[in-house]
Amino acid sequence: MFFSVSKFIQRPSLGIVLILLTGLIVYANTFNVPFFLDDHPEIINNALIHSLDGFLGSDDAFSTEKRYVAQFTLALNYHFGGLDVTGYHIFNLFIHLGSALLIYLLLRLTLRTPYFNFHGKADLKGEPEEDKADLFLTWVPLLAALLFVTHPVQTQAVTYIVQRMTSLATLFYLLSVVLYVKGRLVLEVPVLTSQEPAGKTDQTGSRRLLKPGLLIAGSVVSAILAMKSKEIAFTLPLAIALYEVFFFRGGWLPRTLFLLPVLATLPVIPLQFLDSPGGADETISTSLDQLRVGTSLTRFEYLFTQFRVIVTYLRLLVLPVGQNFDYDYPTYSSFFALPVFPSFLLLTTLILLALYLFRRSGYSRVRQDLEQTGKGESRGQFDSKTELASQPSESLPRTGYPLYAPVFFRLSSFGILWFFLTLSVESSLIPIRDVIVEHRLYLPSFGAAVTFATVICLLIGRFAGQASGKILVAVTLMLTVILGVATWQRNFIWGDTIRLWQDVVKKSPNKARPYNNLAVAMENSGRRQEAMQVLSKAIAVDPSFYHSYYNLGDFYLVSGQPEAALPLLQTAIRLNPSFKEAYVGIGAALMRSGRFRDVIIFLEQNLGRISGNAEAHFYLGASYAFLGDRDAALRELEIVSRLDPALAANLRGMLR
Repeated sequence: MFFSVSKFIQRPSLGIVLILLTGLIVYANTFNVPFFLDDHPEIINNALIHSLDGFLGSDDAFSTEKRYVAQFTLALNYHFGGLDVTGYHIFNLFIHLGSALLIYLLLRLTLRTPYFNFHGKADLKGEPEEDKADLFLTWVPLLAALLFVTHPVQTQAVTYIVQRMTSLATLFYLLSVVLYVKGRLVLEVPVLTSQEPAGKTDQTGSRRLLKPGLLIAGSVVSAILAMKSKEIAFTLPLAIALYEVFFFRGGWLPRTLFLLPVLATLPVIPLQFLDSPGGADETISTSLDQLRVGTSLTRFEYLFTQFRVIVTYLRLLVLPVGQNFDYDYPTYSSFFALPVFPSFLLLTTLILLALYLFRRSGYSRVRQDLEQTGKGESRGQFDSKTELASQPSESLPRTGYPLYAPVFFRLSSFGILWFFLTLSVESSLIPIRDVIVEHRLYLPSFGAAVTFATVICLLIGRFAGQASGKILVAVTLMLTVILGVATWQRNFIWGDTIRLWQDVVKKSPNKARPYNNLAVAMENSGRRQEAMQVLSKAIAVDPSFYHSYYNLGDFYLVSGQPEAALPLLQTAIRLNPSFKEAYVGIGAALMRSGRFRDVIIFLEQNLGRISGNAEAHFYLGASYAFLGDRDAALRELEIVSRLDPALAANLRGMLR
């Protein structure tokens, strides 16, 4: 069984086919999932992506648009398919499958790095456990990629169209790491050899330097593309540096030179926020405000809450039940609050465990173990890694783990630190409106997949004995099926707007936004009476949620009850004075009530609020027309003509 399984996983083409087929199957029911929430402002109502001219016709668009690359792909979808969701979902799935394949490739490349050449091969050379080590090490890439592609926590990053920004940034993030690793592996081969004929050394050395140079340059380009897809890619240079520390070797001066091109991309994202026209103080202040995304939480309140959130993320990765599109999550203002401090201790323990595993898997630790077991007559007997590697592996201390355990410790340590590093942008001191959303796990889940796959293989190797190969295949199949079915079921919920929001209402019954969005979905399906009842529930749950008042007022308005709509729209304005749609709604309600003078008084008093809204200026112009003020009506007609020619035609008809 060892031979047959090893033969299978040594053929990467079979692994690639398995990953692709699995991903296609579990996401086959997503191609008709409708637009949700941020899809509307970012796709449906986003004039920027409705034409490629905004991307191809401007020299500075790449530098000024923070998420240029992701928005450009949305523009391509719109250009070729309009608002047909199928094309968007196909593109998203290709991104997801591409990320899974890059994980597979990256981990296979990792097994060729100097660390594994030393610890994985030399330590076990000629040992009966060498075949078992090869089996489990080469199985880790496949298992990790399958865990990544099938895990249901990924659905929000893949099925929620606008979160292409997250998945695309992850794709380029992983591609950048892969290209860097390939370049470094080429550089591990000596550039010059003494056997080369005289006169050809310089030419051969140049050729050998060209390939790694191009690969590292490609890594830099991919890093920039990731950063121009979403700001989570800020940690990419640090992740590559982490990889360099874990799996490569050599003096720090040349290693730093290898890293410099990638590290040079660190300012790309910060510079996007330093756009204030004022002095240094104003620039810093404005940039900090830009980093705060739609929330009143202080930075420390957000950080304290994130300690608990990250524990929830870990629970979702281990046990993906109770997934929710819109969590009703408590926030915390004290570090010593009961849920916060224990969570901090748990997370600190995991980080310390990762550091311990890193130390335990290092060369110096192996030498220390050899000397402590008396295999070396004196400290320092083994003066080099080559001498240490040449020692028979029975000289290693027997700790209950297989001889190849240190290499698994190293992989697990890397996975844990990757998880925390890549999560740090959205789960630290930068307050974001929603304290927890599942798509933030997409990039960090690579680290979790590596750790899970490594631990599973190590445990099977430790306890399964001769049946290890069969158990490894069975466990992989079982996990793939269980996670795949869970992903299919989760995507089924995503497949209908009402079904998704009903699921959210069930899981977040004390939050108004799910009720509000469920009501809108019901209204769009022609179920207005049910929608109005749901909105009344939303107002009862949270009387401060202004969207519910606005939507209920709007439903009354389209039902021919403008007088019933007015107090609701006025309440929405009282709760949020900058809510432009409510001002427009009040103008419509007053006009449909025949109160033309009130329309003029109200809208003229709030011209600054309705600026740029064609419908508001239409109501204002129509009211002037009904009252016989033709000059004022023509003035509004000119404004409406610039904003909405179709609406202007209606106003023009009133003036004839």
